Amino acid sequence: MGFQAFVMSVLLLVGCSAQNEPPAEPPAPAIEDATVADVVTDDAQVIVMLGDSLTAGFGLPDAAALPSVVERKLTEAGYEVEVINAGVSGDTTSTGRARYNWSVASADPDILVIALGANDFLSSLPSSLARDNLSALIEQSQQDGIEVILAGLSPRFEGADDSLEAEYAAIYPALAEDYGVPLYPDLMAGVWNTPSLLLGDGLHPTAEGVEVMATGLLPVIISVIEAD
Repeated sequence: MGFQAFVMSVLLLVGCSAQNEPPAEPPAPAIEDATVADVVTDDAQVIVMLGDSLTAGFGLPDAAALPSVVERKLTEAGYEVEVINAGVSGDTTSTGRARYNWSVASADPDILVIALGANDFLSSLPSSLARDNLSALIEQSQQDGIEVILAGLSPRFEGADDSLEAEYAAIYPALAEDYGVPLYPDLMAGVWNTPSLLLGDGLHPTAEGVEVMATGLLPVIISVIEAD
């Protein structure tokens, strides 16, 4: 099986099918009667993680979701941070872009981790659309003075030779080079092919799997924190 088998499995991973068009209005924030910025402290470095169910923590308690684990590990390493979970199952680059203002800008973050794009492929949207949306997210973030980290997904299996698959696989390293942003190539590195680190569906990480994901992502985040 090739990249297509990997991406089709992500269809189950994200929890719901993406729509071809973004919603007319972004969904209401999860935090009622407050912007995201209301829940962070003045002294901490603010990190927003914008993604789909891998970021949201599908099937796990909030404390075991990737942003919470990243925050704990950074705190244990001596960094004062607030890591905000802006993951929504089923999100595409379009829906992620549509909610930038309240999911990202309202937090006034120092760092944004973008982990979007798989659902665009699942909807057979042109790779140019996904790239345009990711480019817009990066450009807007940089205009707002936010450091960006781009997190991609590598094929679970070898043999990505279909033209659309190849186009999507090439988006992340190309954007990282074009905009000079750090790239973490595979958010699920070390987890995909380890059954003990996956839930019963064989797709979503267990709490232990999230620990592995966070450990892999941590050095990239630390490098950006220390570069400031």
